[in-house]
Amino acid sequence: MKKIIYFFTTAFILFLFGCSKDKTDPVQLSSEKNIAEFKFLKSLNPTLDKDYIGTIVDNTISLSMIRGIDISNLKATFQASAKSTLKIASSIQESGVTQNNFNNAITYTVTAADNSTKNYTVSITFDGIAANPNINQTTSYYLYIQNNLYTDLKTVMPVSPKGAPYDPVLYNSRVYCDFDKDGDMDIMAASFNYPDNIGLDVEYYKNNGGTFVKDQSVFGSNIPKYVQGRKAIIGDFDKNGWMDVVIAGTGVDKDPYPGETAQIIFNNNGHFTAQTLPLPAGFYHSVCAGDIDNDGDMDLFFTNNFSIGKFLINNGSGSFTYDASIFPSTMGNKTYFTSELYDLNKDGYLDLVCTGHEEPNWTESVVLWGDASGKYSENRKAVLPTVQNNSVVVDIDFMDFNSDGKTDIILNRTGDGKGSLAFYQGYYIQFLRNDGNSFTDVSSAVMPNNKDTNAKWINWLRVWDVDKDGDLDITSDEKWYNLEWKNNNGVFSR
Repeated sequence: MKKIIYFFTTAFILFLFGCSKDKTDPVQLSSEKNIAEFKFLKSLNPTLDKDYIGTIVDNTISLSMIRGIDISNLKATFQASAKSTLKIASSIQESGVTQNNFNNAITYTVTAADNSTKNYTVSITFDGIAANPNINQTTSYYLYIQNNLYTDLKTVMPVSPKGAPYDPVLYNSRVYCDFDKDGDMDIMAASFNYPDNIGLDVEYYKNNGGTFVKDQSVFGSNIPKYVQGRKAIIGDFDKNGWMDVVIAGTGVDKDPYPGETAQIIFNNNGHFTAQTLPLPAGFYHSVCAGDIDNDGDMDLFFTNNFSIGKFLINNGSGSFTYDASIFPSTMGNKTYFTSELYDLNKDGYLDLVCTGHEEPNWTESVVLWGDASGKYSENRKAVLPTVQNNSVVVDIDFMDFNSDGKTDIILNRTGDGKGSLAFYQGYYIQFLRNDGNSFTDVSSAVMPNNKDTNAKWINWLRVWDVDKDGDLDITSDEKWYNLEWKNNNGVFSR
């Protein structure tokens, strides 16, 4: 009997044990819901200047980006916990694929396998210079095209300080401005003393109701001198309410090219005092100005083809400091002979146009695009088309000649001595249509008679409404050349 009871008891226990084995142990679903990595890759986001890596602390993903970058349509690359899903609101997010407007507040919700959730907020801060929609008004080019003085300079300065009869080449460096605030435009000019390496007096011509009178007394006892003034610009660099002058000079234009120092001529109540700028003597063929760092004053850029372009940063009171980090170090020893600062893509940052002698060493004419970094890079540039036999660019101008809302470029060219034209023979006016990130030569369509191989080269052009019919025309900077191209619905003719 005991054996029977033992048998059934054992069998019952085994039955219960077998039944318990048939039941599946419950699966423990993962509660992991972390974002371990978050970044914006330039390869997936063409509006970026580089890769940006996020820092993740607790529930916040932080990134610091250059101000002005377009973040309205970015793809984020991220690494999240296995078997988790990411959403922004109800939209499922796929790493490196899903685009979002990060100008908006962005919160990622990570859902674990066990349906628990964790939120991550994206915080983007911006470094660098703020954009200025009116930045062009801080440039020397803007001030240049505001002037309305249009006269034959031969009648103003018939003889140079050296005693030579007037020739435009003798006065490449000249500016027009109401320096004494009497309501009319006066003239300041630096002459050309080739082949001697001796400085000549800078000259001042006061406008007396349309008659110009040379008046050197405005300089006091210290008249500034230049061997070869190549370009002059105006601007209120010390912010005292009076227009100052900066002159770029090359020194004597022959071997060994000793160069000369750059000067700023401060204006105080119509009287001028010259100071040497903090640059070594150089072959400074060009100068332009604009508020590079958007701090409310005008900074300076000089081209120097025997060294490298140089930026001088204004402290607000007309004291300047050389900053070697702004212009690309890879662009040294280029024959850049002319330059302008202007916001061509209307992003609120000044772009830098550098051109000059494209031959014989192939110095590309370029637009260096400005951005919030306040620095220029060869990685952000547009190369401008050249013109065979006319690869010397002497002047740069801007206008929207096709009325499409974009700022186009006009280059004033001359012969390069490499082909059928002698060095500095004739003129060729090139029209470059702004296509956004590049420029297309449309010269033949815009100005059918844009060249003259037998004429004298033109040192400066001016874009203005010469016939006062409401649209912009193109003329030489003075009447001596007798060159005017009138605008007829975007086509220019003499």
